Amino acid sequence: MLDPLIRRYASPPATRIAALGLSPTALTVAGFASGIAAVPAIERHAYAVALALIVVSRLLDAAGAISARPSQPEPFADYTGRILDLIWTASVPFAFALAEPDRALAAMFLVFGLTVRAVAPPIAGQADPPGRVLEAGGRLVEKSELFVAYALACVFPDRFSIIAYTLGMLCFVMVGFRVARAGLRRS
Repeated sequence: MLDPLIRRYASPPATRIAALGLSPTALTVAGFASGIAAVPAIERHAYAVALALIVVSRLLDAAGAISARPSQPEPFADYTGRILDLIWTASVPFAFALAEPDRALAAMFLVFGLTVRAVAPPIAGQADPPGRVLEAGGRLVEKSELFVAYALACVFPDRFSIIAYTLGMLCFVMVGFRVARAGLRRS
């Protein structure tokens, strides 16, 4: 739901990075490496460093998406990008649990919600009027929302548990919307 807002600010630097001529796969792997580098930073309570690495990671990921050619799809690159994105997404709550073991339950709840989110892909297609609400609800937690939540957790690490439980609940609500929309389309 925040994608258009974040895209407005992320697109100019991501476009400049994409113009360097690196392959989409190279940019995706570099983004993954930057994101994974945030794990030890979070574990060591270097939250400003972690935030910078997360920002770089997401810019490289966006640059990879921009440089991908729609006319020449790369199934392996797309598949690899999805896998690396899932690994990175789960690594951040893990890092916060490493930093403060008291946060492990909140981190696991978030990882559980993210897992459920990952196995319930959105339903494509034209939405009818009741489906529009369900479609919007089915986009509650996308890449931009994850970025904002992880950035907030780096800025306010003592609030990680609240952020994790909230984001985890939103993942479950989003999947509920997706299942309801799938049921509506079926009937």
